[in-house]
Order: sequence, then structure tokens, then C-alpha cells
Amino acid sequence: MTRPSILMIDPSPESVELARFAVWRSKLDCSFGWFEDAEQAAESLFTDAAAASPDALPFLILLESHLPRMDAIEFLRMVRSHPHTAALPVVMFSSTNEEPDVAKALEAGANSYLLKPVDAREFMTTVVDTTSHWLGAGRQSH
Repeated sequence: MTRPSILMIDPSPESVELARFAVWRSKLDCSFGWFEDAEQAAESLFTDAAAASPDALPFLILLESHLPRMDAIEFLRMVRSHPHTAALPVVMFSSTNEEPDVAKALEAGANSYLLKPVDAREFMTTVVDTTSHWLGAGRQSH
């Protein structure tokens, strides 16, 4: 059995390194993948190999709401429209707490919409808490 993995889609290398470090430091038993934009993530998720092997899919997607190239909401709709990714938990993070963004994300299928804390320690705690929640939820559903 392969280790569960997190897929983070965020153009900020600093945010990604904080999240990766937080997961490692908390000793959560999962691997961590990253793409800076949704187009790259879509290429990875929607390949024939990913569709054929559920173990190749992440157990959680952490999605920044403001991305270059492909819009995060468009990516989220793609995830929800593919049978092999439709049930994946997607937690959207944003550095802005604009009501229309929250409503659009939840309507498009985000499981949660969290404000990205500015403080590094708070952000790391949020990532660990979110990952722990979904890691536990995934284990309970088996």
C-alpha cells in the first residue's frame, strides 16, 4: 500500500515549503506533491495512469484560489466532472476573504474554503489541522 499523498496547487514557493515542513514536522504519514499552476496539476490528475490507479491520486488537494494561467474555480469544476476525481476532498485557500469567491468555490464543489493566515505559524497549524482531518476521514471511509 502506498502512502497517502497531498497535492498542493499554489504559485507561492514559500507557502508550499511552509505546508510541506508543517506536514513533515507533525509526523503525518503522507507524501506531498506540488504544482504552481492548475494546468500542470490537471495534466497529472487526468492522465490515463491516474484514472487507472486510485493509489496514484492524492487523498487531499490544497488549492490556492488565485492562480496563474488556469482559474482555480475552473480547475475545481474539472476535478468534480471526472469520475475518478469527483470525490477527492478539495480545500481552497485564499489570501482574500471575498464573499463572491467563497460562494463560487463552494458552489463549484470545494469541501472547504479557508482564509490563508498571514502568520507562518498559523498557516502551518491550519495546514496540519486540515490534513489531519481529511487523513482521518479517508481512513474511516475504508
